Amino acid sequence: MNQSHSDVIVIGGGVVGTSCAYYLRKAGHSVRLIEREHLAWGASGRNAGFIWLSLRPAGVQLDFARAGGNLYPEIIADIGNEFEYRRNGGMIYCFAEDELQVLRELAGRRRADGLAMEVVDGKTARELCPILPDSVTGATFCPEDAQIYTPKFVQALGRAVRGAGVDILEGTGVSGFITAGERITGVETTAGRFTADTTVLATGSWGPMLAETIGLNLPIRPMRLQAVATKPLPPLFDRLLYGPLALKQYTIIRELPSYREGMFRSLSEEGLRHVDLLECMVQRHDGTVMLGLPMDYPGYDQTATLEGVGITAKVFAEHFPQLTRAEVATSWAGLLPSTPDSLPYIGPLPGHEGLIVAAGHVFGNAAGPITGKLVAELVSGVAPSFDMAPFKVDRHQDYAPETERLW
Repeated sequence: MNQSHSDVIVIGGGVVGTSCAYYLRKAGHSVRLIEREHLAWGASGRNAGFIWLSLRPAGVQLDFARAGGNLYPEIIADIGNEFEYRRNGGMIYCFAEDELQVLRELAGRRRADGLAMEVVDGKTARELCPILPDSVTGATFCPEDAQIYTPKFVQALGRAVRGAGVDILEGTGVSGFITAGERITGVETTAGRFTADTTVLATGSWGPMLAETIGLNLPIRPMRLQAVATKPLPPLFDRLLYGPLALKQYTIIRELPSYREGMFRSLSEEGLRHVDLLECMVQRHDGTVMLGLPMDYPGYDQTATLEGVGITAKVFAEHFPQLTRAEVATSWAGLLPSTPDSLPYIGPLPGHEGLIVAAGHVFGNAAGPITGKLVAELVSGVAPSFDMAPFKVDRHQDYAPETERLW
């Protein structure tokens, strides 16, 4: 084989890019994966690891997230579970009776949508998750929610595909596409020119930059999520935890009959100017507790801020007295790609043969594996295992990415 040519080039070394490489190689294609920094450098190396179905709206979002989540057992059977996959369920807790009524309505709607969810009282919630304080009045429980340690998942996929013959180039920036008429035939990089029959653009929040070079508007808006991690603690809980301060961001919550403006708020939020707290928490196998996630839109700035770290520490110290004296190990931020309809762009681009886009995954831990499988099916000429119409790459050509919206 020409060393500069492969069947497929995948640009991007996150959960989506490595999933594409994994399924493409399993389908028999020669693959080269190119990553500007290192595997799991972007959002995949900085997120909470939620495979979160509880608040995915019914229809395409829920079906797509579930299809991706259901691929993990077969991936584990193939490459092992070095990435802390657990399907122990997720909980949304609350501190007030009116909030609990909203959660009851949410659970009823979720069951009607075909998602297993129940509401439990405070006592049962603490039996399911002992770290929850006495002040918790109740919680939802969804056994379908799962979790991974995303950087370890990406690294495990990387080892697996390397072992299967995929050429992974880290520290290699892509500056543009090579074209022949209307066909994309490869990429220009800091390590030279590489050609391929198909090129896959899987660069998450950075997708618009390369897309612009061929006249494609991908209105992917980078959403900064910050996090704080404690030093390792004894085992305290193994559920995914979502707190009430996050809920006002979701249309699926705001549409419920008992929801009122002003609910799911804290006095600690009153002085915030720039961030909203998506209150969530998870404990890793090593005992580290990850707390977050302050959310804002500062462009491509991945630095943690005093405001973001401060509100995280303040709220969790108030809500979880057991953590008040926990030692902080580190804080960080990452950029989660968001799109106007919270669905990724997946598929070919009309007028640009040889290019497949796979970018804009706001729930990439769930959607990454199924995206990889779909990309491999498209490249192989196999009928996709999921309806591709909702993911059309050119569906938002006239949309301004800065438009404000809720999930």
